[in-house]
Amino acid sequence: DMYGCGNNEILLSKVLKDRRNEIFLCTKFGNVRGENGEFLDVNGKPEYVHEACEKSLQRLGVDCIDLYYQHRVDSTV
Repeated sequence: DMYGCGNNEILLSKVLKDRRNEIFLCTKFGNVRGENGEFLDVNGKPEYVHEACEKSLQRLGVDCIDLYYQHRVDSTV
C-alpha cells in the first residue's frame, strides 16, 4: 500500500512470475490512502497489517513475501 497505491506491486508481479525463486521479495505497509491516492493516516494495527499483506500478496501474484515491513511507526499501537 506504499508506492503507487499498490500499482508498483502489480507491475513487479510481471517480473516475479518467472523469477520468484531468484528474488528476495520485500514490500512495505502502513499508509492508509483515500480513493484518489491521498495520504490519510498511518495504521499498524494487526487487522490492517493482515489486510494490507493479503492485498500485497494478491497484487504481487505470490504466496510469500520474504520481508514485510512497516513504512512508518503507528504511535497508537
